[in-house]
Amino acid sequence: MTPIEWLDHTADMGFRATGDSVEDAFCEAARALFSLMFAIEEIRPLVEHRIEVCAPSLSELLVEWLSELLAQKDLSRLVFSQFSVTISGNAVSGFSATGQALGEVLDRQRHQPGTEIKGISYLGLDVSCHDELCVVQVIVDV
Repeated sequence: MTPIEWLDHTADMGFRATGDSVEDAFCEAARALFSLMFAIEEIRPLVEHRIEVCAPSLSELLVEWLSELLAQKDLSRLVFSQFSVTISGNAVSGFSATGQALGEVLDRQRHQPGTEIKGISYLGLDVSCHDELCVVQVIVDV
């Protein structure tokens, strides 16, 4: 028997989201997150929730953005389908995101809950923008 055994780990899921700007990629990441958890096409944009987060890097800002959305699902039972965000700052002073999420109170029958997401992981996290394309990669704890 060898001293190390590599195991398949099925407790995590991941996705990549793209956009023409970092803001678009953040919004697509939020859509991906809620698409994993619910039938997002069934979520009506009836309630607006405002989000403001800050972080020292774009990658950490993405975690804060998605974590805040995830927290609202648990705290206020809101589920979201539409997102907008404005990102400002730089690598020296840090970044901030101000945005909104549109959705409604969870209706288990209509929204068809799927995968339960526990949190956003720093493992495999990436935000990269080149020319006119931004790609974010996210691993979520399930």
